[in-house]
Amino acid sequence: MFDVVDYPNRNLLALTISGTLSKADYDSFVPLIDQKIEQWGKLNLYLDVRSFDYITASALWEDIKQDVKHWNDFHRVAITSDDSNLLKAAAALGTLVSSAEIRHFPLEHKEEAIDWALGAEKAPDVHTEEIHSS
Repeated sequence: MFDVVDYPNRNLLALTISGTLSKADYDSFVPLIDQKIEQWGKLNLYLDVRSFDYITASALWEDIKQDVKHWNDFHRVAITSDDSNLLKAAAALGTLVSSAEIRHFPLEHKEEAIDWALGAEKAPDVHTEEIHSS
């Protein structure tokens, strides 16, 4: 599942990934990704990977389609997780499917990861909106 949090006044979208990912999860946040890219050009993304168990075949296909569609549309992707092997694999895979700058952080460094993802675009407004939780 994905829990999606939007930072409406900032170039950042935050996703918490846990459990099983389905196509319905992708269907819930892909329009928001498209909207943010249209608004900001290149999108910054924060991924909080908790206990990823499984991805359905249809979700994997959707992920591949989105990776191809948005090859150049991500600027920075910060990934946090307690599983260092998962982080290394995600960062390595990410460089194959995106031109984004990808960096991994331990889970307890969430704020540092978000700050890095935002880069120079930091702003005092930290208003967020939860978009989807499955």
